Amino acid sequence: RAWKGLGKSACGPAAGRQLSTTTAAESAGAGAETSASLVPWSLTVAGMVPFVALTTPGSEALGKVPQITQHVPGIRCVLSRSEELQRTYAASIVSFLGAVHWGVALGATGASARYNAMRYLWGVTPSLMAWGSLALPEVWCLGGLMGSLASCYAVDRIACGNGLLPRPYLPMRTAATTVALASLGVSVYGAWAKTRVKGADRVEEKAT
Repeated sequence: RAWKGLGKSACGPAAGRQLSTTTAAESAGAGAETSASLVPWSLTVAGMVPFVALTTPGSEALGKVPQITQHVPGIRCVLSRSEELQRTYAASIVSFLGAVHWGVALGATGASARYNAMRYLWGVTPSLMAWGSLALPEVWCLGGLMGSLASCYAVDRIACGNGLLPRPYLPMRTAATTVALASLGVSVYGAWAKTRVKGADRVEEKAT
């Protein structure tokens, strides 16, 4: 009888209302979480576009689209400086990746002083690496930026694995870093080929 009474009370109208309320709350929470995750993913995908668009093949392809060249203000100027703008954009992204750790250190009020000091130090390191890379010749600059991006990814991967950064951050970083490194790799090849052509022209001039 006790078990029957418990069953009736557990399956009564009040329990049904409680179950429906809980289900609705869980659904609302899941929907909010999904919409919240869409924002960083959307920004991540948008952040990949300049890396691809500012490669030589990308800028040449965009320059052949009349709807873009005729209706987007300033696009011709951007495309004519695509190589320079890709490098400066990559440097700004590297700086941003370090700022993530700076922000985490600011919010870690209960962490040890040594822990926060390490996060602060790493937080400014990527911006210094990016700044130094911009001072180098084109090929070396691109190589330095690629190394900076790879270093930031390695640190973030370790941080996510140790619970120092949210795990959902890693898939976004993986996707963005892959696209960025591939795009900069294309630019490295183009810059290297251009350097070889200039070197060959100089040799011919000296020979004549």
